[in-house]
Amino acid sequence: MRPLLFSRLVSVLLVTVVLTGCAAGLPGGKWEIEPEVQLLFESGTVLPDHTYYYLGSISAPSSIIAISNQFSLRTRVWAQVDLTGEMLNGWLQWYRTEHYPPGCEYQGGVILTPDGRQAGLWYSQNIVNIIRMPEPGVLEVYQPRSIAGGTCGQENDDGLFGVRF
Repeated sequence: MRPLLFSRLVSVLLVTVVLTGCAAGLPGGKWEIEPEVQLLFESGTVLPDHTYYYLGSISAPSSIIAISNQFSLRTRVWAQVDLTGEMLNGWLQWYRTEHYPPGCEYQGGVILTPDGRQAGLWYSQNIVNIIRMPEPGVLEVYQPRSIAGGTCGQENDDGLFGVRF
């Protein structure tokens, strides 16, 4: 009886793997580190042909993205902001005064569409993300994560900032 149960279990698992592997997903873009983008953000530059969004507090967001006006963002997590140079410099001042653990420094990069076009820029402590394009011209940018899978810059239960899982 056990060999029969085992063979049925293996058959079900194989069918599941085959069906899951054949499911079509949304076309994926990329969230890549680009040091020049970090310098652009840290210079306080606000691009006129981009719409800005943030995660976290409006007074000190944990992540910022700038999406080219050639695209629209479909989101449940990012808040749109009419970013000014003064506001960006205020955020940067806050970032500079906070001390984060190693691996949680702010970095910048590009947001690329599935076909490799630049759709936007990002600035965050969290350097891993999923970018989807469910339809032409529409982006979905998920909440970024640290390499370890948590989120940098969030206050832990002990009142210290670090990586939260």
